Amino acid sequence: MKAQLWERLGQIGQNEQPGAAPLGAVAVGEAAGRAGAPRLGWSGLVAVAAATLAYGAYPFAAADRVLGLACFGVALASLLVTARASGRAALHAPLLAVLTLAPAAAGLVVPWPISLVAPLVVYALLARAVPALRSSAPRPRRGALGPVILGWVAAVAVVSGLALVLWVRLMRPDLSQIRALMPPVSLPLLLLGGLGFALFNAFLEEAVFRLVFLESLDAVTTSGWTAVLVQAAAFGLLHLNGFPSGAVGVALAAIYAVMLGVIRRRAGGLLAPYVAHVAADLTIFTLLLTWCR
Repeated sequence: MKAQLWERLGQIGQNEQPGAAPLGAVAVGEAAGRAGAPRLGWSGLVAVAAATLAYGAYPFAAADRVLGLACFGVALASLLVTARASGRAALHAPLLAVLTLAPAAAGLVVPWPISLVAPLVVYALLARAVPALRSSAPRPRRGALGPVILGWVAAVAVVSGLALVLWVRLMRPDLSQIRALMPPVSLPLLLLGGLGFALFNAFLEEAVFRLVFLESLDAVTTSGWTAVLVQAAAFGLLHLNGFPSGAVGVALAAIYAVMLGVIRRRAGGLLAPYVAHVAADLTIFTLLLTWCR
């Protein structure tokens, strides 16, 4: 089966017409009259959405091997379904989900950020080595960052910052485990480490959710909102044990991912949502360093 799958990966999509619209070109709310209409059939839409959500369920999968096997099975089935389709862009989300969930299915405990970085690196290498994947791989674009877009970024940064502050003040969460991750070093080194975390974590999550997953979803649906909402739901699930955490944290992270998805659409690239994401991560670090320390 594996040999057939890789052979299929190398063959599919060879008849794709040149000059097709670039990935990610679907605007939010575009084709409202056909909202949710699948590009590759409903099976393709369900497959990519299921793989995206399976990736987001990684915290559950990593904590329970049965759930890990189930999530891996969903991702693998999604990969097999999309491998049979003529469109190649749909393959990327299931492939990344399979690579990420494989250790959980095997019962391996992989610490963050290796658990998310290593699969992304392997995915990037495969996307470069397999012709069908290389030609359809999502291309990172800088996008616009003019006054209007900067206004959107500032608005999202303010709203997300206020939400984080209110969550800490009202929910009074136990942040001892997160605080324990902060090394006992001098303040300058701690500040430098916080900046590095914000820059790295925002890059990692934007590359996964607003690049790979969003563009794979765009490849299977004409509804820009469907793609944004699915990647947002997966983003929320992934932050079950994050900051903020719990059910409220999942909901807040999902709403935040919707805003980042909209900015990604408005800007036409990743720089704007990346800047907004860095701002939120710096707010989290500041809260840990001051109120929660």
